[in-house]
Amino acid sequence: MEIRMESKKAPAINGIEPVLAEIQQRLRSDPKEWLKFLQQNPGAFAHLEKEIHHAFAQMADHVVAGLLAQASQPPEFTDAAKKK
Repeated sequence: MEIRMESKKAPAINGIEPVLAEIQQRLRSDPKEWLKFLQQNPGAFAHLEKEIHHAFAQMADHVVAGLLAQASQPPEFTDAAKKK
């Protein structure tokens, strides 16, 4: 099973490992961008805080989608879901 997030143009999510790799990459780069933004715009802290919360919520959604996509790959999952 493939799951798409955000838009139809987003790449399909087909397991947890690619999602975790993407999150690790974001956690390496995003904080640097957030710090630079805050240093240049100290009065925009409230806006930045909302953006950071949104970014982490989005990452959590991707983890859930990755888990669901990976768990639903075996035919047994589909069969069990149909029975409920």
